[in-house]
Amino acid sequence: MRTEAAEVYAVWLTRRMVTRLYAPFRAAVTRSSVAQTTPQSLAVPEARQMLEQAALDRPLAGADFGKPFVTTDATYPLGHEPLLPDSADLRHMGNAGQLMLAFREPRGRRIEVVMSNQLSAALLRLLDSALVVAEWGLAPAASNAAGVLPGETPADSPGPGRLLN
Repeated sequence: MRTEAAEVYAVWLTRRMVTRLYAPFRAAVTRSSVAQTTPQSLAVPEARQMLEQAALDRPLAGADFGKPFVTTDATYPLGHEPLLPDSADLRHMGNAGQLMLAFREPRGRRIEVVMSNQLSAALLRLLDSALVVAEWGLAPAASNAAGVLPGETPADSPGPGRLLN
């Protein structure tokens, strides 16, 4: 992650960490997105999933996922070595739809990121895309990031039974 002040914070997300963090993070982002896009609505159960997906798929102003990550002229407050966390915390921060995500590693380094609804939705999209490429078999919703319908597999998929660590 690069801040507007050109500070770079790098975190290794292992399969174990993503396995534990993905579902709660996706649920929190979904709740925040629905609350932000349709604050006064109460969806009937039949329409809830469609409303949640529409909120997650909304355009994100200023997000350019095709732009390469830039590290020139960057500083590294935690050092150049990425954080390798063994624990993470996820909390809602008030009514503004903000989420706080904190990572800690055994040797004491930690990072806390307070994200707007827009930033957390963008991070979820990046995570969904990374899970498709990683082929970890963790997130059924990640297949939608590649434009694949639930129950289908991408054309270049290795098929069932192949897990990469």
